[in-house]
Amino acid sequence: MKKIFILVLAMVMSFGAFAQTLTNLAYFPFTGNQATPNTPTSYLSTNGEQAGTAGLYLDGTHGSSSWASDELTSNNGSTLNAQYGVGSDKDLATINQSANGKSIVFHFSTAGYQNVIMTMAARRSTTGFNSTVWAYSTDGTNFTTLPNFSTTPDTVNTYRLQTLDFTGVPALNDQPNVYLRCTYNGATANNGSFRIDNVLIAAASAGPDVWGPMVASVIATDTQTVNVTFNELVSTATAENVANYVIDNNITVTAAALTGTTVTLTTSPFTPGDLYTMIISNVADTTGNVMSPDTATFSYGVSHDHQCATIAELRSKWPGTFNIDSILFDNVVYELTGEVIVTGVNESYRHQTFIQDATGAIVIDDNGILMSSYNAGDKISGIMGKLTCYYGMLQFSVTEAYHEEAISVYNPVEPLVVSVSDIQDVNFMNNHQAELLRMNNVTFSETGDIENNGKYTVTQNGQSANCVWIHFWNVAGLSGTPIPTMPVSLIGVNKITHGSYYLIPRKGEDLGTGVAQYLTENDLVIYPNPVADQLNVSLRTDKYQVTRVAIYDINGKLVCSQSVTDNHVRMDVQGFSAGTYFLRLSDGKNMMTTKFIKK
Repeated sequence: MKKIFILVLAMVMSFGAFAQTLTNLAYFPFTGNQATPNTPTSYLSTNGEQAGTAGLYLDGTHGSSSWASDELTSNNGSTLNAQYGVGSDKDLATINQSANGKSIVFHFSTAGYQNVIMTMAARRSTTGFNSTVWAYSTDGTNFTTLPNFSTTPDTVNTYRLQTLDFTGVPALNDQPNVYLRCTYNGATANNGSFRIDNVLIAAASAGPDVWGPMVASVIATDTQTVNVTFNELVSTATAENVANYVIDNNITVTAAALTGTTVTLTTSPFTPGDLYTMIISNVADTTGNVMSPDTATFSYGVSHDHQCATIAELRSKWPGTFNIDSILFDNVVYELTGEVIVTGVNESYRHQTFIQDATGAIVIDDNGILMSSYNAGDKISGIMGKLTCYYGMLQFSVTEAYHEEAISVYNPVEPLVVSVSDIQDVNFMNNHQAELLRMNNVTFSETGDIENNGKYTVTQNGQSANCVWIHFWNVAGLSGTPIPTMPVSLIGVNKITHGSYYLIPRKGEDLGTGVAQYLTENDLVIYPNPVADQLNVSLRTDKYQVTRVAIYDINGKLVCSQSVTDNHVRMDVQGFSAGTYFLRLSDGKNMMTTKFIKK
């Protein structure tokens, strides 16, 4: 699995050290701005070289998002960064947790200019956006994210001066069109706000190049490869001189290859999670200007402090309490290194995957990143993601796919037996979030047919609770099935939302209805069994269309896997060692595992 950690880059020379004269290109003081619902969704600069032409957009144009009237407002402004005697009148405030993930875009020109600097006054509230991610484009369509660029103040409810130094982004120099996009996240309330005021965009006039190159980024792509990117073209001879790159902890640079503005360094192995310091010096640009030494720190993978061997350890990393009324974010990337077992996969809603180990359980919020055919009983590991508290439910939001195949299959999890009394106990349910639960001998209070997204009351030993939710999993086939009238045993995952606690069945069998939602051995014929060379696999029913067949050994290790387009397939097992094997069939959603013997 490829893991990338973007450096925290410490430049030893700032733009100011070059003593270039800056020209104010555009200024946005938001004078006379109006509060919701009359807050504009676009602005033109009022001062600077591009007054009346440079713009700020929140209307869905120029690569921006379309902001609703209740997601914008205006307050009293700030004197910080005030220019031209204009400031402190009004500001622009983006508000409301509904706007999480939305972007604003500044559009201007750098024709004849280079080395852009943006400054502004910024202020956020306690429940306002706590994350700002910046990206740039020169066509308004294709944006490149800028790692470690942020205008999020380090305090709340106070204006702070924020500076974005784009001098290390040569793609912005001398361009007819530049688009700078800021994406907001982390708001936890409707009135949570992020204010900006007195936004100034400045740049230096393009002229003779008399300055040496600077390091724009350092990225480790594996444990022996580091990419160093400069802000301009550099000479091959100096860039490929390994002596110009010194890494601490006895790491040796053995080769350097230049492509464009990026030098790929091959090094002796370094340890994932460790932090390394690199000093880069003596690299010259193509006109002979030599750089001053730059220092960068980098790491490969997730830092040791953020690696968790168990789900319990991962859950302990959540920095706050469980808020049942809002969505809270922790932007740290964690790695769950230990092996966990999948207890359920929701294909239809964000591909949520419930996982569990001996220490606890958690739900993975996939949202299209993994999209692999994991099934209950799969054992997986090496999951990377961020923690999110979603209305009281702790979620692990993955940041990259981790495995195409499961480590092993056929690993049953015994549900935790709970009572109706347990499921009404807030502390008990919080301590067993996302775990697979079983309630024995319960009776449904409702009559009639099962409805998808329905919530049902069950009774056990005289105690009743509205605690069964037909939700998330594709149980549409249950619609119209009569609600059980006899006592049944229910199985499902523990789901918490807005302070309510539910057992959510994953399939028909979990409801005690006997309605199968997955392939069963009754649907399957395999022969001969035991088998010597060719194994025939056929389905008795046309209800499913098998798309993949896989074989695992007795330890759950994948032996072979192939795509199929027919409900009959012949597999060559002649070269297999004698013994017991698992055969898994999948139609992309449903799965069935059975055994056969190779003689």
